[in-house]
Amino acid sequence: MNLAVKQDQRETLRLLDQFEVLSMSTPQARRLLADIGRQTRKNTRENIRGQKTVSGARMAPRADGRTKRKMMRKMAKGMQTKVINTHKATVGWKNAGQAKLADRHHRGVAENWTPRKMARVSGTPDYTKPATAAQARALNREGFRRRVARTRGKGGAVLKRVPAKWIMDNMTLGQAGLVLRLMRYGTRKGKQSWETKPAPRPILGATPEDADAFLTQMTEDALKRVRRA
Repeated sequence: MNLAVKQDQRETLRLLDQFEVLSMSTPQARRLLADIGRQTRKNTRENIRGQKTVSGARMAPRADGRTKRKMMRKMAKGMQTKVINTHKATVGWKNAGQAKLADRHHRGVAENWTPRKMARVSGTPDYTKPATAAQARALNREGFRRRVARTRGKGGAVLKRVPAKWIMDNMTLGQAGLVLRLMRYGTRKGKQSWETKPAPRPILGATPEDADAFLTQMTEDALKRVRRA
């Protein structure tokens, strides 16, 4: 994911300053774009730390309701600014996978998954390990019940809801997963394809007002350097 930063003085600068900027040498113009790119990168990192979008609004919460863990926290690293020419620079991520993930969250792009793709991305889990807390919560939401012998009266065993701790202590990852698939889909294999779509969380860029103020300030600084040269 890259954000193009263009040198468009006609919309953001006074007429006299435009003539001076347009007459900049190639190194001076590239330096101006590099400054703009670095500031954009800094603003993006601040957005991630503050869990805010470009407009200053709070990021959309996680779909599972867990709000303690910060969103996109790994996206603050690996960013780079690249000056393409005297009129354009880009701000993005060095790693292609990281850039793709940032773009998905930035624009809220849907992604298709299969069990094979999930295993390739996350690895094959150890199904003999204890069931996770997430599995325990999911089983309880689906109405999981355990057969328990009556402690009073006559009759056979009864089905009772069990605490999440009992599930984690007495069921394996594989067992919990199998029961969940049977309860949700009625098959041992479960879904063979599904789609995930994150809520849009735009972090890269600036509001028109911020971009105008920033470009004006950067150009004024650049002009000062040119006039001192």
